[in-house]
Amino acid sequence: MEAVELKNYSYEDYLEIDTTTSNDRMVELIFGEIYMMSGCSIKHQNTVGNLYFNIRKNKKTKCKVVIAPFDIKINIKNNISVTQPDVMIFCKDKQLPCAVFEVLSKSTAYKDKGVKKELYEIAGIKEYFIINTELKIIDKYILKKNGYFYVRGFNIKDEIKIDCVDVILNVSDIFDDIE
Repeated sequence: MEAVELKNYSYEDYLEIDTTTSNDRMVELIFGEIYMMSGCSIKHQNTVGNLYFNIRKNKKTKCKVVIAPFDIKINIKNNISVTQPDVMIFCKDKQLPCAVFEVLSKSTAYKDKGVKKELYEIAGIKEYFIINTELKIIDKYILKKNGYFYVRGFNIKDEIKIDCVDVILNVSDIFDDIE
């Protein structure tokens, strides 16, 4: 997925761009910057599908699991950002997910590890997971008083817990059939 960065845009600008782009493009607005992205790889989409399926089949709550493309609108000090995480979980708050998952690609890793992580942290998203399909590792962050705390990287031999839905997943299931 290749990202093109455009700066100093408002939410209204985002809405204009969003209505004029083709349906196969994802557009995000983060801290006034527009990111236009092209389609995903098979590896990326299969990882997203595996994650979505395994969370849905194991969740014990009525929380909603949502897959991209789906906009999260985040308002911080009257500055609106809009992202489309790969997978997100909504529980008590129907506007802000309790957990967000981003599957890295070479062209967007800097954004997922940088500005998106910062945005989710400021917004108060309780859990943030970054999935590296090349290394087959899932990095988990949990929100503490001073910001995100890095729990650790989980590999295919590990289990990983998603606290807000009380789900424990085998990491190997997320990377099943991913080459």
